[in-house]
Amino acid sequence: RRPRDVFSDLTPTILNNHLKTIMDGLSAKVFRTYNASKTLQDELMKTEEAKGWKRLTAAEKVVEYNNANREVAILCNHQKTVSKAQEATLDTLGEKLETLKTQKKELKKILENMTNGKKKKIPLKKNIKEEQEKVAKALEKAKSMKEKAKTKEEKIAATEQDEKAKQMRKELGELKFTQNHLWEKEPSKDQVVKKIENWKEKIKKMELNIKHKDDNKEVALGTSKLNYMDPRISVAWCKRNDVPIEKVFSKTMRDKFNWAMAVPPEWLFNEEIAKQG
Repeated sequence: RRPRDVFSDLTPTILNNHLKTIMDGLSAKVFRTYNASKTLQDELMKTEEAKGWKRLTAAEKVVEYNNANREVAILCNHQKTVSKAQEATLDTLGEKLETLKTQKKELKKILENMTNGKKKKIPLKKNIKEEQEKVAKALEKAKSMKEKAKTKEEKIAATEQDEKAKQMRKELGELKFTQNHLWEKEPSKDQVVKKIENWKEKIKKMELNIKHKDDNKEVALGTSKLNYMDPRISVAWCKRNDVPIEKVFSKTMRDKFNWAMAVPPEWLFNEEIAKQG
């Protein structure tokens, strides 16, 4: 079916020419940029004024920044289709989160037994050196086969070996993950206490990560960051709130917006700045 214009008689040129009669230099993009920047700043200011804001960690503050960014993306209609890969990633993260929670329960049980003086054997890490060597050999064999492959059959065999080796590496990674909470030798009570605290942080971090990915799976946050929101708003916000800039801007964005990095923490976007472009 052919796409139909909502306003069939209106073109970007006609719209921009009309906007210029209202204000010199005004265009659809300038209008959109102003709205995007003002919305971002207003949303960020709301969070900074909220009760308990200063007690949040940097990771929790980044979640609030992403929420503000999402409001801008929705305003600008920067939508995207949820891919199967995104859904698979969320499923995998959900499974890992459940594993971490189970591991934390096991750690608490170990601590409980130690505290109560129960002489129960503490589970230790399985030695996986043999599995690691097998994976390394399989990967090396796949690499060698791919380099030597000339015929169609040899290339197919090399591809099959590569897939097999990668699957072995994946399974090894899963095995490591399932016993990450354990020790190679019997731990002290203090070590168990410390690991429980570490696992609490891991769980909290993963929950935030899953929430971020799930909340933003249908919107493209990067489009508004790159093209519409004034980057100085984000830089000033990071400086005010002790959030590393790399938590909100990728390296590509930091390079592109290098000119914005010197703004002071108190810098604010306003109409005069918008007119300057």
